[in-house]
Amino acid sequence: MSDLSHKSATSNTLLGPPQGVPLPRASAGLQLPTTAPQKLKSNADCSGSATGNPRNKCALKPGYSLMSWIRLCNSGADLSGTGGRVVPVTRSELALHNKVTDAWMAIRGRVFNVTRYMDFHPGGVDELMRGVGQDATTLFDKVHAWVNYPQLLGKCYVGPLKENAPGPLTETDSLKTDTRDSKPVEIVPRFDWIQQRSELTLFFYTRSFSNPGLIVRRKDPQQLVARVFLESRWHTFDLQLAGKVEWPPKAVRVGTETGKTELVLAKEEPAPWTSYGTHTSRKLDSLDTQEETYEYEVLASNDFNHDSFELSLQSVQMEVLMVLPVGHHVNIQVPVNGDEIQRSYTPVDHRYLPSETNALASSVCLHFLIKRYTNGPVSSHLHQLQPGCRLHLSAPRGGFMLSNLTANRNILLLAAGSGLTPILSIIPHLLKRNTNRIESLHLYYFNKTEADIWLRDKLQNMQTEDERFICTHILSQAEEQPQRISSELLSPLFKENQPDRCTYAAICGPTSFNTAAEDVLKSLNVKPNQIHIFRG
Repeated sequence: MSDLSHKSATSNTLLGPPQGVPLPRASAGLQLPTTAPQKLKSNADCSGSATGNPRNKCALKPGYSLMSWIRLCNSGADLSGTGGRVVPVTRSELALHNKVTDAWMAIRGRVFNVTRYMDFHPGGVDELMRGVGQDATTLFDKVHAWVNYPQLLGKCYVGPLKENAPGPLTETDSLKTDTRDSKPVEIVPRFDWIQQRSELTLFFYTRSFSNPGLIVRRKDPQQLVARVFLESRWHTFDLQLAGKVEWPPKAVRVGTETGKTELVLAKEEPAPWTSYGTHTSRKLDSLDTQEETYEYEVLASNDFNHDSFELSLQSVQMEVLMVLPVGHHVNIQVPVNGDEIQRSYTPVDHRYLPSETNALASSVCLHFLIKRYTNGPVSSHLHQLQPGCRLHLSAPRGGFMLSNLTANRNILLLAAGSGLTPILSIIPHLLKRNTNRIESLHLYYFNKTEADIWLRDKLQNMQTEDERFICTHILSQAEEQPQRISSELLSPLFKENQPDRCTYAAICGPTSFNTAAEDVLKSLNVKPNQIHIFRG
């Protein structure tokens, strides 16, 4: 049997591989399409509308087949452009969305954003543009009456067309209700799977910018317990797989923008499965898991500078995989004089650390940069640990809402000392964000002296690689022009009527720094809902 993707037992559609991963064998060149510049096709490209007659279809570009569209719909991308809300649309507003790059159309009282569908339309862009910016029901019925448009464009649904009462929605619509005047709809992860002959991929779909976390515990080669963390609640999936898989996973990917989580597992025996197996699901409030801990052991501990060190941990027997939501932390517990004391630490990506740490990179490892305080019982204890020593970690914790940043294109990050670590988790996400692309990302990094600066070369390289990222070092004990946080320092970023004026700020540092930074921002008329302070 060929090494192709097989149909999931929990879905009515055939899902393809994760974005950017080519299909095997015959489909090896096909990847999930990303938003690309669209253009009107010439008459040479197609000869009519997509009526089902092959003579009237266009030759689609590679990667834009119906199967590719289904995969894009299942990727978690915000195809409607409304962030999951249902928004009523007036006819005058509909008429404004009449361009190839901004295309809405109404069919039987429902408005769809077909911008991303342009290059997938078998009849070509020109044919689809005939119905854009208007009620296209009559045109649709002439040439597409047989098409199940609610299923095909369900993820593109914007809302009802005013003056037209929409007909009853079917189960295939997959449309959400308007939550502007009601209690927000709870996000419940949707499970799905695909397979190749030698591997199994498990998917947990959430919502764009929902910032999921993930913990997976292996009970045995066929039993996994996966927990998806969303908005202070854990969604647990107890999985009994149809066959044995290897551990640790080959890959784990959490899409901070799409909300899609992928867990790629190698099969012990390469062969197609008729089913992934079975699973049950349940919900747990974060309070229910407040006392739960996970046992980790030290892989390596190395001095980083004169008062800081790197600590690499791995779950005991590699049985637990933990991926924190962006901007979250764990509590590390240590025994001190017969008591258990804990402190909050945010892991850092191994790519920020020296090359010898990269050799320890694994999906079941966590890496920390920790400042050592002379009178700090936890940091002093951690610094003394040798490889093989064990300690306990909490589940991910924190109140950072990634979705609060989506409307902002010019953002200020304020970090002091070891407060850099949660900020580091935000930077890659913001610079890679496609929705409402970042225009400028300023990091003001406060330390006492040059010797105290963490990852100076890495931060400089990030500036070189992306001109939108600007890192400024502020030293309170500099030999020349020592500075501290002040309104004079930050005011140039918050000038009124300035196109690149910062509209959001995130702060992390000692309590006194956080308080001073918040006071400065308020003096510059930054509103409380435009500020996030990371607290341990």
